[in-house]
Amino acid sequence: MRNSAFIQHLDIANVLKTELNSVKSKLSEEKRKNSEHQQYIQDLKFQMNHLESVKSERDQFKQELANISKHKEESASRINVQEYVNQIQELKDQVIEKDKTVKMVQDLYFMRSTEFTDEIETLKNEKSDLHSKLQSQENSVKQLTEELQKPSA
Repeated sequence: MRNSAFIQHLDIANVLKTELNSVKSKLSEEKRKNSEHQQYIQDLKFQMNHLESVKSERDQFKQELANISKHKEESASRINVQEYVNQIQELKDQVIEKDKTVKMVQDLYFMRSTEFTDEIETLKNEKSDLHSKLQSQENSVKQLTEELQKPSA
């Protein structure tokens, strides 16, 4: 009986040892998972801090942009509108002058063209007159030639 109680205690000790090893293994596994989770949490904290700094930087840029925009509006309103009106009027005057110049050049071309047309017409008339005179001279030469060739009676 004593042996059986001893064996029973050994069996219980073995079961407890197996259970203890199992619990140690599970505890080790949970510690490893906990360590991984802690690392993941640290990574998330780092990312969150980075996002916070990016957000802060973005807000700072937004504020700078708003300030620049406000400054630009203020300085733009200081520009004298009358100055723009004067510049526009000057440009209109320049356009009118250019239009006058173009019109004058067109008129000159037209006048020159008309002069050339008139001169061409005059030259054609002179040519026609000269041609008529030439015909008349040729006819006179023919008559004189015929008279000279007639035997004298």
